Amino acid sequence: METVKKIFGKIGRFLKKHVKLVIALVIVLGIVGYVRYSMAKAQKLMEEQANQPVTATVDQMDLTKSVSVTGTLTATDTAKVTSTIGGTMTGIKVKKINYEVGDYVEAGAVVVEFDGDDFDRKISELNAQYNIENKESAQGIEDLQKQITDDQEKIVDYQKWLDDKKMYYDNLKDAKEEYDKYPNDPDTVHRYQSETEICVQKHGFSEAGKTGIDAYEAKQDAIKDLQKEIDTLQTKIELAQLKQAFNQNYTQVDAKEDVYESKDATHVSAPISGYILTMNVTEGNNYAQGNTVFTIADTSEFVVEATVNEYNIANIEAGLPAKVKFEATEDETFDGEVTFVSLASEGVIGANQQSTGSNVASYKVKIKMKDNDKRMRVGMTAKASVIIDSAKNALCVPYDCIQKKDDGSFFVNVVEDDGKKKEIKVTKGLESDYYVEVKGEGLKKGMTVEAVVADGPSTDIMDYMYFD
Repeated sequence: METVKKIFGKIGRFLKKHVKLVIALVIVLGIVGYVRYSMAKAQKLMEEQANQPVTATVDQMDLTKSVSVTGTLTATDTAKVTSTIGGTMTGIKVKKINYEVGDYVEAGAVVVEFDGDDFDRKISELNAQYNIENKESAQGIEDLQKQITDDQEKIVDYQKWLDDKKMYYDNLKDAKEEYDKYPNDPDTVHRYQSETEICVQKHGFSEAGKTGIDAYEAKQDAIKDLQKEIDTLQTKIELAQLKQAFNQNYTQVDAKEDVYESKDATHVSAPISGYILTMNVTEGNNYAQGNTVFTIADTSEFVVEATVNEYNIANIEAGLPAKVKFEATEDETFDGEVTFVSLASEGVIGANQQSTGSNVASYKVKIKMKDNDKRMRVGMTAKASVIIDSAKNALCVPYDCIQKKDDGSFFVNVVEDDGKKKEIKVTKGLESDYYVEVKGEGLKKGMTVEAVVADGPSTDIMDYMYFD
């Protein structure tokens, strides 16, 4: 007994001596106990929640399957208007512009006028130029004809001379033949010399340094040469006449008609009714033939031009409906219809390049807008959903509510009010990005079905506590 008293006495003295330490120890023990209690309670709650199945509700809705595309809004009919004005002329001045960008223009209205004064001057210049060319050509033909006439006169003169001297030529030729046979016979030699002297001195048998027989025969050769020259000159005349006729009937006519057509093109009209999108000329500046004068678009109807990658193009065809949105119209949706699907790719677009580095072919599609809206503008970015398939008033559940058996059939687990599960066999219908159409005996709208989820993290709160 005495020992017990001693022990409690020591404890009492210790407590009195260390009151603050005792109080701190009591507080720490209280906190630790409270934390342990709270952690156990939280763990129990998490375990209860983890044991509750993840569920979804069988909904009835209009389900659609679609392909999303992005494109640009364009007008159904757009024309880039050029002009044939100019032709052989350059630097045609823009005289007047009657409409500005944004103006509405009726088909046939004159939008731009070019200066036509230069064309009148050009026609006068061409007329003067062609008169000179035609006169020069005629003069050339006339000169050739004169040469032919001169040569013909020479031939006549030469032939008359030959005819007049033929008797003397024949005598001289006989004497020459006798001389060639008997060159040593004095009579023969004398006769040949006498005939030669008579022909040269009395009858002019001298031609281009030649005398006697050679002179006479040289005159005969001269006639032949003149005849050849006449033939050549005649060919030149025919060619000159053909060239003259071609220039007068074609080259010169075409050049004039080109100027006349260009003069007629000084007024550039709108080929269609619509709004001026661009004006590519300026009053007072020169215009180069073939360049765009202005661009006009008929905005009574719009078309979205978009590209679709090769993974989705097989599902898109003309006639499919589409829902279209624009940034400018916020969440408002417009109806459209696919009117064109390209059969050949437009090129390639990058796809998954960061992960695979591959390219995917893209195809052009056109979606005609069914409605027109004054807020629509050419060039707007359009986001469209092409509806591939749809189901009205379909019973639908999320993807993760459908389970598959080993035999390949599908089912859903219906969670009843008492927590029990009932398996219903289903067949899948239309599938969208999240929902799947399901059909099954006994399946109704509003039923709660179990969703299949992957294993979650630990529910033991102590697993997340760390102590140094």
